[in-house]
Amino acid sequence: MRAAYAWLLIAGFGAAYAALALFAFDAFPYSGDEYSVLLQAEAFGRGVLHGVAPPHAAELMRVDHVVIDEWVRSKYPPGASALLALGVRAGLPWLVAPLEGVVTLALMAWTARRELGAAASWITLLVLGFAPLFVFHASTFFSHPATTMWLALAFTATSEWARSRRDAWLLLLGAALGAAFITRPLDAVLFGAALLVLRSVRLVVLSALGGLPFAVAHFWYQARQFGSPFTDGYHAYEPTFRAIYGDETAVHPVSLRNLFSPVEQFHHVDVLRAFVVDWTVAGTALVAVLGAFAIGRDHDARKMRNVAVSIAVVLLVALLPMVSDPDDGARPRYLSTMLLSVAFLAGPGWVVARDFLAVRIGPRLTRAVAVLAVVFAPVQIGSFLMWRLPLQWQREGLFKAVAKEHPDRAVVVIRARYPTRYARNGAFLDGPVLYLSAPAATTPESVAAAFPERDIYEATEGQEWSLVKRVARRQD
Repeated sequence: MRAAYAWLLIAGFGAAYAALALFAFDAFPYSGDEYSVLLQAEAFGRGVLHGVAPPHAAELMRVDHVVIDEWVRSKYPPGASALLALGVRAGLPWLVAPLEGVVTLALMAWTARRELGAAASWITLLVLGFAPLFVFHASTFFSHPATTMWLALAFTATSEWARSRRDAWLLLLGAALGAAFITRPLDAVLFGAALLVLRSVRLVVLSALGGLPFAVAHFWYQARQFGSPFTDGYHAYEPTFRAIYGDETAVHPVSLRNLFSPVEQFHHVDVLRAFVVDWTVAGTALVAVLGAFAIGRDHDARKMRNVAVSIAVVLLVALLPMVSDPDDGARPRYLSTMLLSVAFLAGPGWVVARDFLAVRIGPRLTRAVAVLAVVFAPVQIGSFLMWRLPLQWQREGLFKAVAKEHPDRAVVVIRARYPTRYARNGAFLDGPVLYLSAPAATTPESVAAAFPERDIYEATEGQEWSLVKRVARRQD
């Protein structure tokens, strides 16, 4: 694959992700997870760790996945928000994930070319760039694109070290794992565990040294945000989670109890099905399995083949104790890192599949099969959008209804099934409109007593949101 063509294709992918983020998803954080990450980026963009909450915020302004007591901050680790803060400062936060996707594609194409050759790097680029899971994440505010980018850098650093044995690559590997750790800690730990397949003490020691500053920063951040180096945001948010959704729903996302839950094990099988069938380029999971067997013991890429297989195995095993109920994210979101393995192994796997098919159906039909597989991926994204966008329009509806009225110095009391999904007031609670996820028994008059300087509105959820002014502000 010529470098110029590769860069053009990567740029095209980046432009497509950016267009999807801006024009399909409206640069809007649909999920509460996305909003929480963006909220923290807003705080970082202003140079602080958290906003200061007024006394009534914890009761009246609760919002999903955000810890509110005397401070307002995200429950999630800071890595994705730190990168997103650059976009916030530039006024283009929606562009950050597409750029992260571009970097990931460049790293994986480079590594595949070095390990497997130009033809395989072309397959890697197509399989990863068109994978619906990758496309979706690269168009959103989720933390997955940042994590995948850092782990792609770790994959590249591992490859270069395996080829050259230069210690500098191990320090870079550790730094990449450290950056992933402060973004999605479990993903980084699992990737590091997969590298044990290389059986190198030197790798473990030097990569740990490279990642140490990030680990220190992570625990420092938890101490500053949540009161203890060993208290993460999930535990700090747990009382709020239980108050909103109840004890049965508000469980920690990783628990050994899930190993013995038939319902959760069904969900795990469904997650794997979704990854193989819905969220990767058609057939590439099978092709990647062929690729794992196609790279023989004497192949120069054997070590990275072992790493790629180990990543997939570790992720599948780690999935078993996780909560995998459907939510606002992609069904196989916890398997995002496995895209790196699938894309890397798909190149040699396609050679095997192509040769097999060419003998039986001929070269032309074999090429047609490949073209159809690639074409089906954006079609699958289109099918997903047909289902997703009406839900997004519904969630955006409140904010569009309020913007249409142009209120200033107003409070909107949200009347909805899940009001905490809509009480989006930013990290500083200083907007011209404040949204209240107040208890159902809260009256506009009691809200007016707490906010005498603001007009009080009620917004009621429906096919279209209704917005009614209930109490006028007190005139000075």
